[in-house]
Amino acid sequence: MHLTKAPIWKRILAFIYDGLIVTALVLISGLIASLIAQGEAPTWLTRLIILTLVGGYFWWSWSHGGKTAGMLAWRLRLVGLEGETITKDVAFKRLIICLITLAPIGVTLLTGSLSPIGQTIYDLLSKTQVIVEPKPQKSAH
Repeated sequence: MHLTKAPIWKRILAFIYDGLIVTALVLISGLIASLIAQGEAPTWLTRLIILTLVGGYFWWSWSHGGKTAGMLAWRLRLVGLEGETITKDVAFKRLIICLITLAPIGVTLLTGSLSPIGQTIYDLLSKTQVIVEPKPQKSAH
């Protein structure tokens, strides 16, 4: 199976798109924390809810189809090195590695331009890669 690596510019655009969803999740987290605390929520509670919702979004997206909403919009998919669907464990490992390598800041995304198959540092450590899905075939009528 031939896998086409995702160009960095497409990954950046997907990252920006997902940033909008993350922003909404952060706002919702603040609301949930305030409701739980019945007023002004302690910082630790808000951060815990943010981590749970945002981390859950990425974990769920990667482990159920290999695509976040941003990746779906740009026809990108997260797969293993041989093109296989990633497991929930691999998705969780990648999530933890992303946090450790400060992937949410976006700078480590540029490390993908140094790899022959476009892997970022967090792709390399989690043994994953982001590929471009082929355009769907048009049906003849």
